Amino acid sequence: MERIKGESFFRQSWAICLFLSLTVIGVWPTLWRLFERWQKFDEAYSHGFLVFLISLYLCFAAWKRVRPESGVYWPWLLPLVVATLVYLAGQFLLVEALQQVALIPIFFSGLLVFWGWRQALPFLIPVGLVAFTLPFWDYLSLPLQLITVAANKFMLSWLDIEFVVEGVFVYFPGVGAFEIAHGCSGLRYLLVGITLSLLYGELNLRKWSSRIQLVLLGIIFSLLANWFRVFIIIYVGYESNMTSSLIKEHDFFGWWVFAATLVPLFFLARWLEIREASLIVKDLETNLVAPDNKASGFRQLAVSVPVLVIVAATYFSGPFSVGKWNSGKSSKSVPALVDSSRWMPLFTQELSGWSPDIKGADRYVEESYVRKDELRADGASEEVVFIGLYTYDYQRPGAEAVQYHNRFYDASIQLPDRTFEVDTGSGIELSGLTLKYRESSEHIHVAYGYYIEGRWERFDLQAKLAQLPGVFNRRSDASILVIGLQCATCNAERTLGTIASEIRPSAQDYLDGFYLAN
Repeated sequence: MERIKGESFFRQSWAICLFLSLTVIGVWPTLWRLFERWQKFDEAYSHGFLVFLISLYLCFAAWKRVRPESGVYWPWLLPLVVATLVYLAGQFLLVEALQQVALIPIFFSGLLVFWGWRQALPFLIPVGLVAFTLPFWDYLSLPLQLITVAANKFMLSWLDIEFVVEGVFVYFPGVGAFEIAHGCSGLRYLLVGITLSLLYGELNLRKWSSRIQLVLLGIIFSLLANWFRVFIIIYVGYESNMTSSLIKEHDFFGWWVFAATLVPLFFLARWLEIREASLIVKDLETNLVAPDNKASGFRQLAVSVPVLVIVAATYFSGPFSVGKWNSGKSSKSVPALVDSSRWMPLFTQELSGWSPDIKGADRYVEESYVRKDELRADGASEEVVFIGLYTYDYQRPGAEAVQYHNRFYDASIQLPDRTFEVDTGSGIELSGLTLKYRESSEHIHVAYGYYIEGRWERFDLQAKLAQLPGVFNRRSDASILVIGLQCATCNAERTLGTIASEIRPSAQDYLDGFYLAN
């Protein structure tokens, strides 16, 4: 398509450039936190910077090919306004998932408003690629974990192996247990597989049906790669009595398995490409004629009003401004979680080297106690209890109740032995977990739960989703309660339940009083 003579690039594109610049300024806090997430190379979004650069290149190539002419297409202003409202809702309600979901619609709706559907369509995939680097995909982790467990349960059932599956744990009596944890969900392989499939389709395929088929194949092969990876690790761990180095170095091994599955995927992609070559496909882009929809500079400028609202909300909304995202510092507070007349604190914050590893809490307490009435003459006690309470004023990257780096045990030191439920009264249950030390016969019994905006949840996904009802209340806090018990001869589950039924209400009263008063 030829450019109109006498009209410079600036005259044709100043409005869309202004819109994009204002959008970047308005959503910059979210973009900055996204860039920080991309720098964590052991998570599912480490491909973010590479995909972002590829997206920019493809957008530039599409612009050179199409040379869109600016106008104002008023019907597309509605999705832009809706996406802006969603982003602002996430801004003021401190639900970052809403901000992340709104990013791509805001940018692409802007292109639709200025260029219309026919001119903006070639930019759909280049812009949409970035969607697979946004952390809101974390909500798929637990479903993918459960699917991986089901797939491995099916494969293990064909072998002459005694095993028990409970939740995301696979137990081998007399040998040990495996936890299909967040990193074993296959989310990173799924996102990379979809991204590669979309990229191949954008560069080599013309028909949308072929592109969709390739993406579906990419999803299937990515899931299969993770299922076989986990199966091989579990089987090798079982056969080696949990001593194989593959158990500790499974990430590197996983990428080799994933790379192997890409071979048949790209053979099928090449077959789709050859099949298309035998068909006559009309080149819509080379024959594209920009519709005559010119608009005055004032009307084009008016389209930027929604993003100006985002800019104003971002930089003039007090506690939600950019500086606040980096100003929080962890501080230690000591709420009254135990009755000091019955419990005596110890000068340690762990049990035999064990303590949970919780990142980014705004305030926390970690203490170990013994019951005064159970102290022996030598000052020792049969039961030692650890209590950890970790609170976040509001959740953001690096400071979330459910995040990749929050761990209740160190897999290099302990292994999960069994799971159970812990009744704490009032119909509220916590998750229970017994940990076995790799190098000794010691056990640690743990109860943990999440208190999200006034609701107790047992599981990761429930805790993640519990953030969303914050739209309807004035709380944005999230907390993790961890109770550890070490005893040699006691009934661990019953004792832990008794202790948790005392500690959980105290923690809840403290959190309600602290956050409802502020």
